[in-house]
Amino acid sequence: MSEARRSDFLRDWAVDLAIASVCAIFFGLIGPFGSYLNGPTWQRVVFQLACFLPGILLFGSLIRVVLRLGLNPAMTWMSIFLGVVILNAPFQIWVVSIAVSMWPFLKILRPLDWYLQGLITALPIVLGFTLLMQARLHRRQQAKEAGEAPPTAFGLLGAPPSAVLCLQMEDHYVRVHTAGNSRLVLATLNQAMMALENANGLQVHRSWWVSRKAVVRAVTEGRNLRLQLVNGITAPVARSAVAVVREAGWLTNENPAGGRSTETEILPL
Repeated sequence: MSEARRSDFLRDWAVDLAIASVCAIFFGLIGPFGSYLNGPTWQRVVFQLACFLPGILLFGSLIRVVLRLGLNPAMTWMSIFLGVVILNAPFQIWVVSIAVSMWPFLKILRPLDWYLQGLITALPIVLGFTLLMQARLHRRQQAKEAGEAPPTAFGLLGAPPSAVLCLQMEDHYVRVHTAGNSRLVLATLNQAMMALENANGLQVHRSWWVSRKAVVRAVTEGRNLRLQLVNGITAPVARSAVAVVREAGWLTNENPAGGRSTETEILPL
């Protein structure tokens, strides 16, 4: 295991155990399933810590193993659900042993009662931790992709730089617009712009890059500026980028007084 992966591994488990400890304290304070009658608050908190910390080690390992398999979403959630249903049975042996040692009168509860209480508690918690771990993996994958050298324009964008009219971010993808069509590529906007090999254009918004040759006119509405492109698309211009667009010489016949809607011509090349 590399040093970076080891650091991520230890940090993730530390965060998970910290979250589990907070959950344990919360459950100890509220006393679910009538456990507020079992004893004083400190006893309930100790009991919940003795359950949550081993539980997150057990079910957290289950989540990590399933996510490493790279299954489709439906199979991932089904595998995690079945794993919780199965592992909850042996885990309740540990829970019952701790509970009965602290509060002997709990021997009156049936094994099925313990199992169902454990399942009702474990399922939403495992759901939350699964979403947390998926978010971690996604952020790290994004960081990895952003740090890698971008492929050629044909390899990434499916078109030569001269054919690209604009780039538009859509969630974790970039939509590459060319004359007559568009395609989604899995990339960051920075990767896509680097693949354009210094094509003549500007990033006019955090989610948009526009080629100079694609712009037909600009339309101002009050303080807002939009670019109308040759393919019928309208690209927003962030207020922080208006000065950049102006300095690039793209705008003329502006209406500095603002107003409702004013067309602004684009200077010819």
